[in-house]
Amino acid sequence: MSAHHCERQALIRQLIVISMTSSSPSTAPPLLVALSGPSSCGKTTLARLLARIFPSTSILHADDYYLPDSEIPIHRGVQDWDCAEAINISKLENALQRVKHGEGVEEVRDGVASMEIPEGEGEEVQWKEVVGRLREDMERWAEAMRAEKGEGWRPRRLVIVDGFLLLGPSVQSIRALFDVKVLLRSRYEDSKRRREARSGYTTLEGWWEDPPSYFDEIVWPSYVKQHGFLFEGGDVQASVREDVAGMEGIEVVPGMGQRSLKETLDWAVGIVRKGLENER
Repeated sequence: MSAHHCERQALIRQLIVISMTSSSPSTAPPLLVALSGPSSCGKTTLARLLARIFPSTSILHADDYYLPDSEIPIHRGVQDWDCAEAINISKLENALQRVKHGEGVEEVRDGVASMEIPEGEGEEVQWKEVVGRLREDMERWAEAMRAEKGEGWRPRRLVIVDGFLLLGPSVQSIRALFDVKVLLRSRYEDSKRRREARSGYTTLEGWWEDPPSYFDEIVWPSYVKQHGFLFEGGDVQASVREDVAGMEGIEVVPGMGQRSLKETLDWAVGIVRKGLENER
């Protein structure tokens, strides 16, 4: 067994000991966290890192609730996978309601496998590098929680839902279900570069590849339409309207997509910990 593997196993044991030392589990309902933001802003990466830090965490992908390919709306002559109408909102809402009442993520999928693309060799290497860079920080956060709460602390179950449209006006019924609402940001040019670097996406009935100009004509305008209300002048690259964000209970990551992953994760850990302070 390699030294790296031993270190990783020790870290995992250190993280989960927080939730395993109590004689009785928390009876509070799960903390439901929305992790939203523009396409290719790092939502899934951040969700996976948070799941490594907080015990008893599950991730639910809003992408698993896309409609069948034949039912995706047509916009500008092409399928529009980036509008709220492309998601089976009622089914996603039902799943979130069931999660809030104690069902697990696998149960609410009703036997439908996640459409998340399996990690390829290159992606797996990149993911391990990310975890390696942040190992000391994850250890620090675990130690801080243990010191603050005590060895017998057992936190609420945490369910993170990542999706591109979880907080907009078109999905208010879903937005109301979340205990913590987080919006990541990304500059237009960064999201465009990352999105267009992807080869494609697995769908319910096949495979989707963005046609030419899809990002400029569909993806970014949809993000602006759904999130402009949070920013000055409706400009998603401008300053946050703090009064509106506060009224809606939406935590918007500081900066304009220029924070390092470590800084973003540090900020997100603080937001989740604040949510967990309400546990019973």
